[in-house]
Amino acid sequence: MTTARERIGVDAPNDSVIRATLAHARALLAEARADLAEAWAWPLVRQGLLAMALIAFGAFSPAFVAADAPLYENGFFARLLSEPARFAATAIVLVGLLRLFDVWLGLRPTEGVPTAPVAAWAWWSLPVAFVPPLFSRDAYSYAAQGLVVTRGMDPYQTGPIAVPGPYADQVDPIWLYTPAPYGPIALQVQRTVVDLTGGDAMLAAIAMRLPALLAVGVIAYALPRLAERMGVSRDQAVWLGVLNPLVLMHLVGGMHNDAMMLALVVVGLLLASDGRWVTASVAVAAGAGFKQTAVLALVGVAGLAYRHARGERGEARLVSAVDQWAYVRVAARVGVVALAAFTGFTVLTGMGWGWVANLGVPGSVLSLLSPVSMAGAGVAGALALIGVPGEWTGGIVPGFQALGLLAVLAALAWITWVLAPRRPVAAAAWALLVFTVGGPTVYPWYVVWGVLLLGATYTDRRVVQALCWVTGWLVAYSMLDVAVVNGASMVGIAAVTWGGWSLWRRRGELDVPLPAVTPGDSAQTDTAPARGSLTALLARV
Repeated sequence: MTTARERIGVDAPNDSVIRATLAHARALLAEARADLAEAWAWPLVRQGLLAMALIAFGAFSPAFVAADAPLYENGFFARLLSEPARFAATAIVLVGLLRLFDVWLGLRPTEGVPTAPVAAWAWWSLPVAFVPPLFSRDAYSYAAQGLVVTRGMDPYQTGPIAVPGPYADQVDPIWLYTPAPYGPIALQVQRTVVDLTGGDAMLAAIAMRLPALLAVGVIAYALPRLAERMGVSRDQAVWLGVLNPLVLMHLVGGMHNDAMMLALVVVGLLLASDGRWVTASVAVAAGAGFKQTAVLALVGVAGLAYRHARGERGEARLVSAVDQWAYVRVAARVGVVALAAFTGFTVLTGMGWGWVANLGVPGSVLSLLSPVSMAGAGVAGALALIGVPGEWTGGIVPGFQALGLLAVLAALAWITWVLAPRRPVAAAAWALLVFTVGGPTVYPWYVVWGVLLLGATYTDRRVVQALCWVTGWLVAYSMLDVAVVNGASMVGIAAVTWGGWSLWRRRGELDVPLPAVTPGDSAQTDTAPARGSLTALLARV
């Protein structure tokens, strides 16, 4: 007579596997609690949590939620539309941002002084986990595009206007009629979130934060390990790439697709550093399924694969000259695998290749942060002031953007041919940064692409100082944006002035030497468990 356990195929060995898996899960959770407790013991971590709580308080103001949103039909929230309430909300958010930036500077690692435990990012994310999208309304577009997919329409042919009502009402009017420019995996994730939230537009937008949080958890796990393999202090990588205010503001707060893209790029580079270039290529291709710019990181995968084939680890100086054609063969294989993987993801999602025609959608808006676009606009404006007819100046901005594109292509060619086989991760970082700075449109979260990776590859103080100033400038830009939208411009100007003066007074702190790890040390840490098992747990989800 057979037992019930035998009839369903459960035997003692399987029981042992289940028990071992459960025991491992319990151990991970215990370590996660210990990591959170270690992070909480840092006074600056608690101050950063308070700063994020202040930012979360202002998330319900018109700076982040459309003034005609159903949320304001509630009597309590309706009061937030008044001028005094908007003024107060703006002041509170800006105080939170100033404090967050100050805390971040205070956590800068130096020789013998580490930064906060990596689990600090989880504490800082907690206050904003359930609030509306911050510093951008893109998440509302994601929700609307997810509903478009759910209803069987092609998001590459129609914009959020195809789903009028609560979903479309929250989308920024600039993007209301534009089709989706994102990769096929992003659209399927958005559809899944919309399906799981039962048709509530605001809840769907807020729920877009879940994949973003998981992605930042993966970054927090993988980036320090990548840094150690490149001969860079993990503390520097944690400070610049995980605890950076831009990561908290835009990847967690704004929940952009960039978070998932970057997580897969970092994982891909980490895999490639161990010689697993096929899996790495697939990971980067999956990142391109969220945002196509991930393909630029393939130069890093190719460089790491080439160096690993030569028996060279990290980014130390090559012991012999680069065999360019051997490198080209490796790069070609990486490209073929990535293209095949991306094609497979496209087929599996059933979304097709309609995004190709929409790649210019983000560039349809004049970007205040784009050097080439603003240079063109400045020249056109100056000519208009001296009486040059508009039909003569109309092509100046597109002309500058075309020149910027040519410069980007030239820089990418040099990065791919010269830099990648010598410094692969640096090549991936600079490829993303060059593409951002030379492009027609720049948003603060675009800059995070390169900043995050540079923290895992450069120890030069001048580079790190520049990244600090860039971070401060982009925080200031977001502060002004919040103040202008809430009708409190003078508050924003005052806060930015104070923040700039404070950073200038503290500039001497940026000259203190950074912690360093030699390439020999990094080789010893390749298989060592990374500090921060909370993020390790998230990475395994």
